[in-house]
Amino acid sequence: MKAVSYADGKVKTSDIPEPKGEGVLVQIASAGICGSDLHLLKAGTHSPHVAGHEISGVTKNGKNVAIEPIIPCGDCSNCYKENYHLCKNNSKGMGMSINGGMAEKIIVPESCLFELDPIVPIKDACLVEPLAVALHGLIQTQTNDNHRIAVIGGGTIGLCSIVAAKYLGCEVDLYAKYDHQNEAGLKLGAGQLSGQYDRVLDCVGNDDTLDLSAKSAKPGSWIVLLGIPLKGINLPGLRIIMNEIKIFPSIMYSATEGVRDFTVAAKVIAKYPTIGKTIITHRYHLEDSEEAFKVADDKSSKSIKVVFDPLAN
Repeated sequence: MKAVSYADGKVKTSDIPEPKGEGVLVQIASAGICGSDLHLLKAGTHSPHVAGHEISGVTKNGKNVAIEPIIPCGDCSNCYKENYHLCKNNSKGMGMSINGGMAEKIIVPESCLFELDPIVPIKDACLVEPLAVALHGLIQTQTNDNHRIAVIGGGTIGLCSIVAAKYLGCEVDLYAKYDHQNEAGLKLGAGQLSGQYDRVLDCVGNDDTLDLSAKSAKPGSWIVLLGIPLKGINLPGLRIIMNEIKIFPSIMYSATEGVRDFTVAAKVIAKYPTIGKTIITHRYHLEDSEEAFKVADDKSSKSIKVVFDPLAN
C-alpha cells in the first residue's frame, strides 16, 4: 500500500506492506497535514514511521470512525487521573512513534475509535482531532456559554476553536493574519476582535500573539496556549501579573469526569457537519505528498487544512 513519511527535510510516498497484527483494521478516508508535521519536516527529523495523526476512516464492518492517535499505558497515575495524554509509561503516538494515518490502511486499538454520526462526511472527519485539541483547552478552563472568547490565529486550530466555542454557546471573535483566514472565520460565525475577553485562545504562540492575548484578556481571565512555540517566548509579565491573568498550556486531549475530548469533538462535527467546506482547502492523493506538504506550508496558496484523501478516485 502507499504511505507517506519524511526524513532529512524531505517527504516521500512509498509502497509498504499492509498492516498486520492485533487491533481494528481501518481503511483511511482522510488524513490531515498538521503544523507539527511541517515543523518536524523542516527540522530534518528522521522518522521511520508513516506520518499523520489527524485520521478518519472506515472499519471492516462499515463504521465511519475518527481515530484518537495516542495509546497510553492506562496504568500510571496520570492515566488514572484521566490525564492519559500525559502518560508516564511509553505512551505511543500515531505518526510519531508508531505508524500514522497518511496511508491506505491502519490497525489501531478499538479504544482509539470514535464512531461518527452518518451526517458527517467521512472525507472531512480528520477534523475531529483538531476539534478535540481546541475543546481540551476550553474544557480544562471550565469555559461556558457566559464567556466571551477571543481566538488569536486563523489556522486549523484557530478555526476549530471557533467551532468548539460556538458549540459551547460562546460568543467568539477572531484575529487572523491572512485575509483568507479571516474570511473562513466569518463563515464559521466569528466576529472581529474588539474589547476584552473571558478566554483568549492563542493558537500561534509567538511574542506578538502573546502580547495581543494579554491585551485582549479581562482581569482574572484565562489565556489558553494552543499554539506550540518552537523556541523561548516572552510573556508580557507586568500586564499578566497586575491583572491576575491565568495561563493554561494546553496539549492534545484527555478526559473530564469520564467524558473524552474526542467524544465531544465527534458531537461537535455532527452538529456542524459542513465545516470541512470552510476549513479544508486542498485535497491530495497519497502519491502527491511532496506537493501537498509544499502547499500546506505556503500561505500564498491560501491553504488552511491540507488533507490526503486515499479513497478518492
